Amino acid sequence: MARQRSEPADGPQSVEPFRASLGFTLSTLGFAVAAGFREKLAPLGIEPRDFALLRAVGAAEGLSQQAIGERLQIPPSRMVSFVDSLEQRGLLERRAHPGDRRARALHLTAAGQGLLGEAFAAAVEFESGLCRDLGPGEREQLLELLGKVLETVGLPPGVHAAHRVPDCSAD
Repeated sequence: MARQRSEPADGPQSVEPFRASLGFTLSTLGFAVAAGFREKLAPLGIEPRDFALLRAVGAAEGLSQQAIGERLQIPPSRMVSFVDSLEQRGLLERRAHPGDRRARALHLTAAGQGLLGEAFAAAVEFESGLCRDLGPGEREQLLELLGKVLETVGLPPGVHAAHRVPDCSAD
């Protein structure tokens, strides 16, 4: 005979305490948003990390690979592989740096500029969907509050925490 699972006298455990947990809520939301954004970019053949690097290069054309890596807090060894991948796909290129012959300046190719434009449009559409239930000013308020939390954990604006974690996908 199968044993029946008994519930506590006051009923099943409530999930309410989890809703009050900022860490749990941010972790769950981050996972869902990351998966959704990855899915949104998939038809373009890029991942969020590719988008972040293309966006950084597009915003600072001609900056050295090292400087962009430092801005994004990407370790040099990982930065080389990210740039190699995007360069092999014809999306960005390394050129001689005008001020330092040892450095390589990063530039978007025409294909990279086009793809970045499409990715920006996809990102705006994705964010609009995320924010559709927020009232006037609430998006900015949410960003301000989350910015404070980011500061607390030591992440500057525009830096993704994933770049600080060793790349497990290369194994």
